[in-house]
Amino acid sequence: MGAMSRVARAASTLALARARFAAVELTQTGADALRWLLWALGATALLVLTLMAATAAIVVALWPWLGWLSLALLTLAYAAVTGYLVYRLWRTLHARPPLLAQTMAELAKDREALFGHSANAGPEQRQP
Repeated sequence: MGAMSRVARAASTLALARARFAAVELTQTGADALRWLLWALGATALLVLTLMAATAAIVVALWPWLGWLSLALLTLAYAAVTGYLVYRLWRTLHARPPLLAQTMAELAKDREALFGHSANAGPEQRQP
């Protein structure tokens, strides 16, 4: 019975260590996301003000020659840039590793060390 309790104690200690690792990873991810969001909001607010001022200046300068066409061309240019940025954001989000990827990799290593096989090994590949 002593060996069983030592194994259970070791397994619970290992699980607790991995849970702490996951908690640290989640905390870091949350802090990074908040920091990114605040920087993005500040940059977006300043960019909107800049674009409004630049658009007004360009339209006023080109109005005698192009009239409404100057505003339409700027609108199309902004729409093209917005489409490109949305595409880049979508691609970046889909290329990102899944949440807790490091923790899951460590848990897989622990399982392999304890049981001697990987999760995707079939029953015939597992060692008794």
